[in-house]
Amino acid sequence: MRLLALATVTSLICGAAAAQPAAPSVPRAFGDYAQPDITPGLCKNVSPTQSQCTIPAMTAGRYLIEAAGTATSNAADAFQRITIQVGSTSCQVATNKAPWPANTPRTFRFDCVVTVLTDQPLTVTAAYDDFHATKDPKGPTISVRRLPWEGVLTAAGFAPPQQRAQQPAQQPPAARPRSR
Repeated sequence: MRLLALATVTSLICGAAAAQPAAPSVPRAFGDYAQPDITPGLCKNVSPTQSQCTIPAMTAGRYLIEAAGTATSNAADAFQRITIQVGSTSCQVATNKAPWPANTPRTFRFDCVVTVLTDQPLTVTAAYDDFHATKDPKGPTISVRRLPWEGVLTAAGFAPPQQRAQQPAQQPPAARPRSR
């Protein structure tokens, strides 16, 4: 009976361990770093136009930053804009100029993927702005979610200078026989 109880407890413990998600890992080259979850406790609303999260020191990894701003339009030409800033690096500016009927609330979302390797804490900022609209007083929302490593640090596509097509050689016109 004791053997059966021991086997049951062992299988429950092993089953629970197997059900746990794998611990986040970074490549061995970044062994002194971790890729922690950026929990809501590391994020805060600063104002109706800005929210921030903090990525802790000694962090390495890929993260998805999701930002959203809500407002109610006051005129037909209203538009929204979100900027995501990670430390001193910008993820660009996104602008939503799609038609937006007056007196209608709308939420605009913008995402950014970053690869981080930092010894110091990094501030991630979502800045929201609009034109001819009333901002939600709660301000923009921001979240930072851990993404798996894919083994590539960077990739960039570009079109190199193209070779010009060669013009066919001009042939002199065929000689016409002379009539006598």
